Amino acid sequence: MAIARMKKVYIVADKELKDSLPAKLRSLGLLEISKVKKSENPFKDSEEKKQEIEQLEEWLSRINSVIEYLGEVEEDKKPELGLFPKKIAIKEEEFLEWIQNSDWEKICNKSNQIKEKLERLKEEKKDLVNEREFLSPWKNLSTISFEKLKESRFITYQMGIITSEVKETFYKNINELKGSHLHIVKEEGRNVYFFLIYLRENQEKIDSIFQKFKIEKVELEEGREPLNERFKKLKERIRDVEEKIKKYQKELKRVSRERIKLMAFYDHFYNLLQEKKVTTEARFSSYTFTLQGWIREEDLPRLKKGLKDYPSLEIITREPGEDEEVPVALSNSSLFKPFELIVNLYGIPRYFEIDPTPFLAPFFAIFFGFCLTDGGYGLILSLLSFIALKKFKIGGGWKKLFLILFISGLVTMGVGVLTGGIFGISVASLPPSLSFLKRIVLFYPLEEPMVFLMVALGLGLIHILVGIALAFWEDFRRGDIISAFLDHASWILLILGLLIFGASKAGVLEKTIGDIGLVMFIGSAGTLFLFVGRGNKTFIGRIGQGAYELYGIVQTFGDILSYSRLLALGLATSVIATVVNTIAVMVKGIPFIGPILMIIILIGGHLGNIGLNTLSGVIHTLRLQFVEFFGKFYQGGGKSFAPLREERKYIALVK
Repeated sequence: MAIARMKKVYIVADKELKDSLPAKLRSLGLLEISKVKKSENPFKDSEEKKQEIEQLEEWLSRINSVIEYLGEVEEDKKPELGLFPKKIAIKEEEFLEWIQNSDWEKICNKSNQIKEKLERLKEEKKDLVNEREFLSPWKNLSTISFEKLKESRFITYQMGIITSEVKETFYKNINELKGSHLHIVKEEGRNVYFFLIYLRENQEKIDSIFQKFKIEKVELEEGREPLNERFKKLKERIRDVEEKIKKYQKELKRVSRERIKLMAFYDHFYNLLQEKKVTTEARFSSYTFTLQGWIREEDLPRLKKGLKDYPSLEIITREPGEDEEVPVALSNSSLFKPFELIVNLYGIPRYFEIDPTPFLAPFFAIFFGFCLTDGGYGLILSLLSFIALKKFKIGGGWKKLFLILFISGLVTMGVGVLTGGIFGISVASLPPSLSFLKRIVLFYPLEEPMVFLMVALGLGLIHILVGIALAFWEDFRRGDIISAFLDHASWILLILGLLIFGASKAGVLEKTIGDIGLVMFIGSAGTLFLFVGRGNKTFIGRIGQGAYELYGIVQTFGDILSYSRLLALGLATSVIATVVNTIAVMVKGIPFIGPILMIIILIGGHLGNIGLNTLSGVIHTLRLQFVEFFGKFYQGGGKSFAPLREERKYIALVK
């Protein structure tokens, strides 16, 4: 059975086990805890439990932030493959020794102290560098005493910046004023930095000119030492700050060596938090407490065996009710299990629904194979997927994805042999010594595209009929016999009848068989027209719904036509592969570099074609599953089974 049978479990235990029992259940990893109806908790420590949970959550937040920060500065940090993050393997006894004897708070506090100092120093350096850059254009004025100019009764000064476009006009306006002197300090890009000395009595005229040309005034802080002295002090201060930054960075790298211990504490506290939360889901009485949850039926003996050392404990089980939200655990064979990833993308089935995984898997692999249509490409895809699985030791969803590609690659090899294509080379062009391969070929896509189209549409028809048949079975096993036959069996007979009748008209089948098909079509269409709207209260509503259902014939055959995308993608792969080979042969004749270019074009072109059409094949094959196939019978929306178990984000324990 593709969906594992579940049992509702009630564990009634003595209150003294409220701390030890959750730890045992976590180590077993079999039971998903669900919340019991709320009740008053008579225990004094109920508030303490809440505080413990809040404290653990706060600790996890602190530790995780330090782990992430130290990860950015870790000495000799090797670049990780973001797609396949690896856990750090440590021995179990070493893990326990760290938890018992290491001080995680000391590591976190030390890291945070250094972080704060570094941030202050970096901010100070930024301010110093900005000041130096601000003063840099005025370096040539280092000998001028700004203080004396400020104290003068008759003259004053102004520093500013103008654009080169208005420079000449600005000069002219300033020179027309008596008692003014303009000194160009520096020209840099479009900016012109100037120093202007003028009589105080001309202040209004100067302000008018500045306003006219939209001058950017520059004011230096009063009371400062000469610029040359200021630059010298800035340079020395920046050097001192940089030395302190290097000192604290080295210290931080030493602290980062303790990062692995923080990872161990994070995983330890996370699992401890899950244990503490278990008691918040329980129902308490004066002397006992009750936990409830879900378990696979096959795991029930293991649960009872694991809890046999708790004499003051009772386990009660029952079958799930139809109105309950039962968690779903998919249970497929190793061949179909990777394709659970595709079902999860759409939404896992509800507990009382059909698991589509075993039906989806073969169609996905076959459709993908027809999208690539090249035996050589299938071989490379399977080989690369196999290497990825072995080399990176990936898990979870990525492992399932590469297993899907591995299986689909093998199917593609078979499709490639049957369609006579290997790395864009047609089997028909092979030498006589390989003529036995020609006898296996069913058709050549580029030479017989209509045959390819008929095969694609035929596969689509089978796919859709299987979807409708699953809808029939879904209603039938739920006991809704009327809906199964009137709503779904009628559609199957209608489609088959129309195809048989059409085949007889085309001369493929005898007229007598065609008449049978016509009867099937008319009878099924009449059944749908009369009975599909049986739930409607009015006669007009029933007839209208029946007519609309028959209009679905157009939609159904439109769905079948959408499988022509297999033809489009298959031909695209073959054409691109052929073009790559043609270009490679053309450059082969170039002196000296011809053979090298040919190899580069062959490898790069075929790998690019594999990558591009693998992506296209996955996307379009998913669409055929989600829209054309699932739309006929599948709803999804179930809740995944998540038992209480050891979970580790960073550490992998080894014995």
